[in-house]
Amino acid sequence: MRMLAVYHKGPSLAFISHLDVQRTLQRAMRRAGIPLAFSQGFNPHPKLSFASALATGQTSDAEWFEAELSEDVAPEEFIARVNGVLPRDFYFSDAMAAPDKLPSLSSLTRAGAYVIQFYLDREIPEDLLISKLEAMLSGEIIVNKKTKSGYRDVDLRPEIIEAFVERVEGSCATLRVLGRLQADGGLRADLFTRAFLDRLDAQGDVRIHRSAMYFAADGLLPELPSE
Repeated sequence: MRMLAVYHKGPSLAFISHLDVQRTLQRAMRRAGIPLAFSQGFNPHPKLSFASALATGQTSDAEWFEAELSEDVAPEEFIARVNGVLPRDFYFSDAMAAPDKLPSLSSLTRAGAYVIQFYLDREIPEDLLISKLEAMLSGEIIVNKKTKSGYRDVDLRPEIIEAFVERVEGSCATLRVLGRLQADGGLRADLFTRAFLDRLDAQGDVRIHRSAMYFAADGLLPELPSE
């Protein structure tokens, strides 16, 4: 069976890499006695796949992945057993058996929602933050992005579905951003934050939290309202 599940990655694990997350999940499921299915060949490995890798340094309440099991396990039992061996700030909140013909999660992934908190080096009025964001969204947002072939300039604007200032408290500003997300890429929230700081001509710390993921309409997974 294919088990779809959602896990949360909290602040104490923000700087654990995606590869370490994979290893942690594999070890946790072995300790929990989950009957994982393995690939064939000289180097068998558990059949796990992720809707989209979460960047190192970010937290999340909505990381979707799927595991192929060699035996049927009830979703509620799967959650209880794995949560019993996962470290603090890492836990499952939902799981479900995938229908037989459901495509892979990565092929269905469409968007990610982010809560981004800026701890700026000075106070900036809310109306100025809003105007700077609106100006940035009105045209190209060119950033230097690392790719497989080296660094190159790319335009982030086509990857941004929506972005707005949610609140401002002193030198802390919170933005909500909805960006496109798919197997071959999508919005890099860290590049968005860098571009916004450049527009503000400001410096500061940034915390990025993925609050939701959305998928192609299928009646089972969370989907964008427009679909």
